[in-house]
This record gives sequence, structure tokens and C-alpha cells, in this order.
Amino acid sequence: MGSYVELHCHSNFSLLDGASCPEELVTRAKELGMVALAITDHDGLYGAVRFYKVARESGIKPIIGAELTLENGHHLTLIAENKVGYSNLCRLISHSHLRGGKTTATLDWSTLARLSSGLICLSGCRRGEVCKSLLKGKEDAALVAAERYLEMFGKENFFIELQHHYLPEDARLCEQLVSMATKLGINYVATNNVHYATPEKYRLQDVLVCIKNRTTLDKSGKLRHPNHEYYLKSHKEMSQLFSSYPEAIVNTSLIAERCSVDLKFEEYRFPDFPLPEGETAMSYLRKLCYLGAEERYKPVTNEVKRQLEHELGVIERMDLAGYFLIVWDIMRYAKENGIPAQGRGSAADSIVAYVLGITRVDPIRHNLLFERFLNEGMKGTPDIDIDVSTNHREKLIQYVYEKYGQEHTAMVSNVVTFQARNAVRDVGKAMSIPVHYIDRLAKSIDSYSVSNLKGEVAELSEFKDNTSLPWQKFISLCQEIADFPRHLSIHVGGMIVSSCSLVDIVPLEPATAPGRIVTQWNKDDIEEVGLIKVDLLGLRMLSLIHDAVELIEKHRGLKLDLNSIPLDDSKVYDMLCRADTVGVFQVESRAQMQTLPKSKPRCLDDLVIEVAIVRPGPLQGNMVHPYLRRRQGKEKVSYLHPKLEPILKETLGVILFQEQVIRIA
Repeated sequence: MGSYVELHCHSNFSLLDGASCPEELVTRAKELGMVALAITDHDGLYGAVRFYKVARESGIKPIIGAELTLENGHHLTLIAENKVGYSNLCRLISHSHLRGGKTTATLDWSTLARLSSGLICLSGCRRGEVCKSLLKGKEDAALVAAERYLEMFGKENFFIELQHHYLPEDARLCEQLVSMATKLGINYVATNNVHYATPEKYRLQDVLVCIKNRTTLDKSGKLRHPNHEYYLKSHKEMSQLFSSYPEAIVNTSLIAERCSVDLKFEEYRFPDFPLPEGETAMSYLRKLCYLGAEERYKPVTNEVKRQLEHELGVIERMDLAGYFLIVWDIMRYAKENGIPAQGRGSAADSIVAYVLGITRVDPIRHNLLFERFLNEGMKGTPDIDIDVSTNHREKLIQYVYEKYGQEHTAMVSNVVTFQARNAVRDVGKAMSIPVHYIDRLAKSIDSYSVSNLKGEVAELSEFKDNTSLPWQKFISLCQEIADFPRHLSIHVGGMIVSSCSLVDIVPLEPATAPGRIVTQWNKDDIEEVGLIKVDLLGLRMLSLIHDAVELIEKHRGLKLDLNSIPLDDSKVYDMLCRADTVGVFQVESRAQMQTLPKSKPRCLDDLVIEVAIVRPGPLQGNMVHPYLRRRQGKEKVSYLHPKLEPILKETLGVILFQEQVIRIA
């Protein structure tokens, strides 16, 4: 007899319903000796990547599924058997969200029938059409519903789902369901409609339901589960529950053995870039790089050629030519249409990015290290962040949509999680704690962490006499709910572009912003499955500079070219040394204004160091004061070892940059 495998399980990505994270569920499944586990969150695959990763690492077979809401409000459990089934599941979820709108996902019958291939269908929980009809005494309606699913999915892929949570009707309901399955000549399977890993988690699940429905524990009786039997149960427990129907347990293993879905999509990570006839992505990229090098470098030295060939070799071996062409094309469009945009971050270490016009910093001139941006040993994918004028960002986003098509392009989501203050407020309201207590406590919390909430409560005079069990439960629930997904929002700038239709890879849904479609995965999930995103980040300062250039031309008749502005204007550095920097990007903070008169930058390299030292790392690492003392001549420049001098000479023997750390290592 095969061991029991849970095929109907909700993680905390069943938003405001599941009370255990994927990692906790997998850990518990491993403790129980399960060889496989399914995650079937409500109308989504939000946690699928996290679940898939941790399950594989734990030696447990991950099964991907979802509990979908049909147009009549009934629930249905679907499990992906193979690649086709997974794609159809993504399409079904996407359709239900895009059809139902931001807050309601509803799936119509015709779409379900059309996209049923590769899916295993379980008839559902008490909110499933079959069970609900039987509970209402409508046996004929239940049979009609079961026959409809049987016609859609076929005898081998449709199972009657049995659940037993010690409710008064459960024994009779299971008997009726088995009788129906026998009559139809199909199999049945046991599940436990899991909503949390262990029994004690039921309290948190109750609170989540209250938060979701904006009510309190006292008023939510009909909304909550009637007991705490909805946890991940062992083979022994489930076998005892279904001792009259041993096949229901055996069939869980048989279904698990059939399922095989791989969440790796490197082959689809970017679309085929439209190339001139006779060119490959790599040959065209090389041609563009050398054309750009002739514009940037006069002359193109052997050093430039060596670095270009080195980087192009890495890009070719990592199969990233298409990615660089996509980013180049976006920047080309921005330049040709007067949209202020430029790459930032570690991409500035790349001469390929520089000659393609993606970044504006010469890595040869500034002795930057390409391997900080891209190297063949890195696990993740390259990340080129592009700052775009906030006023022009929408135009650039629309270009990407139009270039690659709506089916291949979407914004990356951001999963908003519970932090200290909203945990206190939401849990407090659910527990009917007086508003003035909640408000006082929430305002007293300085950090996002709830780890010290017990101490915060003890510090408040209002709570001195309220250290009873209810307060301990409140604190515990706030700590348990920390970092739980609360809702989905849109990433600040991440766009994903794929070679195949995105709905074959990841479910899509509408964002709050009109006309925006987001993936159900965040940036970490996107990277984990091998896809690549492009970040188009709105920067107001670029809008201000753009407006300033236009005003200068309008009122002074002077057309400024920002690329040709000299970098050695002594009057500019005089102003910087006086800390006259209000409104100057990156050097207008109080900390910068305090440091500038001490460091006295007289060239661009000095200014780069100035910006770098006023950051948490150098400040906490005691790097700032040694550098300033050496800069002011109050301390002798020294090196711990002679080999460090070429690496640390520009920063007077003090380690300030990541490139320096890498070179030293």
C-alpha cells in the first residue's frame, strides 16, 4: 500500500487563508515521511516557486496545483500532471483573474473544458459543486455535476474527492460520494483540505479569515472552520479516518507518481530579437559594440578591444546576447525620442553596456571590474537597472509592450507582507482589542520587526495590568503573522519579456493601476525559474534635469548637451566644498552636506568616493574617518601589504568599493 500524499493543501499564499508558509508545510511533510506534497492555493500559483524550490531541496516531490473558483462560486481542485497541464493551469488562472477583475477570480465552464488537457481534477471540498449539492439533499444535481467534470477530464483524470473533518455530515457524505464514484465507474481520493501545518496553527488561520473579511473572532463563526482538523495529517491518521475506503489513500500515491512538472524556463527567458538578415544575436551584438566603441573611444585601443572581447566571450557562453540587445533597443528608443534614461548600478562595470549606450560611465577610465556585474560563476541572472525620467517612463513601458506584444510582456509583482505595525493593527482588530490600545501600541513600534513586541507591550503603562493570557496570544499571533503575504502589488519597475506567451509560464492578473498586468511571481521567483526582467525605474531627478534643459533653451537660447558638459569646472567643485548642494542629486542629504567640506572633492573621482563613503557599510565598518583624516593630511597613508597599494591607492589605503574587495580576494 502506498503512503499517503496530501493533494489539497493551502499555504499562506492562499492570501489571508492559509496559515503556514511553503517551507513550514514541506518541513512537516518530511517529518511525517511523505514522499510528495501538493500545493493548491486559491486561484493562484503565488507560492509555487518557493514551494517547488524548498520541496526539491528537502527530497520531497513537489506537485503543483490550485483550487479554482468557478463562475457559480463553486470550488474545484486541479493538479498539473505534466508540462501541458501546467501551462493550461496557468492559462486557466490567468483567464479567471483577467475575466473577474482585480478582486474576484471566476472561471467559466467553456474555458475549463477547452483547457483541461494534462490536468487531474478532484471534485473539491464542501464548497465544490458535487459536495454542496449532496449537502443540500440534491443527489441528482450532484450526479449531473460529476458527469460534467467526467466528460471534461475523462475517466482517468477525474477523481471524487473525500474529506473527513469529524463534522456531523462527513461520514454520510463520504458514503454518498463513494457510491456516486462507483456508479460512474471512476476512482475516489482522500484529501484533508489542509490550511496549516500543525493543529495549533488554527488560531492564526481564524485570525487571517477575520482580517480578510474585516470582522472579529466574535462575529466570524460562520466564516471560520468549525474545528482545528485542517492540518497536515500523517499516513496513519488519514488511514484511520478512511479505514472503510483504503483505495482513497492508495490513490493519493498513484496520482503523485503521475505528476511531473519542472519549473525551469531558461529557454524562454527572452524573445528572439529581430535581427538583420544573415546575423545571429551574437554577431549583431559584436557589430553594435564595435560601432559604439568607435564613437566612445578615439582611438579604440588594444586595452578596449581586449576588454570588449573578454566580456563578449562571457556573454556568449552565458547565452545573454539577446538580453543585451533588448536593453540596447530600449535605450536606443529612449535616446531617439528624447526620453532621459540611463543604466545604473553594477552594469556600469561593463564596457559592453558602456559602448551600447546603456550606461554613461567609462569602466576603463575608472578601472571598474566587470566580474562584479557578470561572471560565469554567478547563480543568478544579470540585472541592468535603467533610471527613466518619471514623466516619460510610461512612454518607454508602452514601447516595450508594443515591441514584444501583450502576451509576452508583463510587470513583475511585489508581494506585500505583514510588518510590525499592520500586524498589530490587523490582529488587534480581529481580537476586538480596544482601538486606543492598538493605536498606542502600533505607534510605539519603531522598527518593522515584531521580534521585540513583548518588550514593547511591557514598556507601555496602559498595558502594565494587561499581561494576561489574551495579551500573550495577541503577541504570539503578531509574531506568527510576520512576513506573511498580505496582498499583491506592482514592482517599482520590473518588466518581464519572454519568447513564449507568458500565460504558459506564470499566471497573470490585473494590477490596481489601469491597464497594467502583473505576474503572480515576484522578482526573486522570476530569477529562480531562469527568466530575466528589465527594470525601468522612474527617477524624478531626471525629469527635473530634462525640464531645466528645456527652460534654459527657452529663456537663454542655449541648447545644452548633457553628455558634453565638462567634468572639471572648478566653480562647481567650489560649491560642493561649501556644501551648497540643496537639490543636487545624491549629495543633498544632511550627512553629505556635513562630509563635503571635510573631503573637499576637486574632481569627479573625488566626488565618487564622497558619495560612496556616506553609506551604512563604510560608516559601520569605520572606513569614513580614516579616509577623511588621510584626505586632510592628518594621518599617513599606509597599506597592510604592498600588494594592496595598486588596488587601494585611489582611496588612500581604505577599502570602500566592492570592486576593491573582489580584487583583494
